[in-house]
Amino acid sequence: MIRFKKLYLILIFFSLSFNVLKAENKVFYIDIDYVLTNTLAGKSLLNTLKKEEELKINKYRLDDENFKNKEKKILAKKNLISKGEIPKQMKVLHVEFQEYKKEKIKEIDKFKKKKNRNILNFLNLINPIIEKYMADNSISILLDKKNVFIASKDYEITYNLIELIDNQIKTIEIK
Repeated sequence: MIRFKKLYLILIFFSLSFNVLKAENKVFYIDIDYVLTNTLAGKSLLNTLKKEEELKINKYRLDDENFKNKEKKILAKKNLISKGEIPKQMKVLHVEFQEYKKEKIKEIDKFKKKKNRNILNFLNLINPIIEKYMADNSISILLDKKNVFIASKDYEITYNLIELIDNQIKTIEIK
């Protein structure tokens, strides 16, 4: 009975060691942020979104200045109009400003959602290219560079994928 247990343990040990020896997983990493900022489609997307954001920022900056100027005008009229009129005008201005502020927050949130949606669309667009590259090169696992503590540069495939993506996708439509 003891011999049988020893034989059984030896067989288990050998069967496990063969599985470990056969398990050759290829693990590589990619800098997805670098891909986004350095592919033709990614650059185009980010530049378009940046221009739109700058237009909105400039518009809101002008609107903020207009509200400050209106407040200064009301305060400048302090000696010309009755004391009861100033708080009324300030209250009206305050209500206007609160409505403007709500609209501004709403527009900023809308833009952030648009930006996130378009970046996600870009990632979904390049995903089949990456999957095909993984299949062609027998890659088992692909990690994001941010999640890799330390690794050899030999395992980075970012530049190869940028070249493939640039060959297949030139621009991306913003929605």
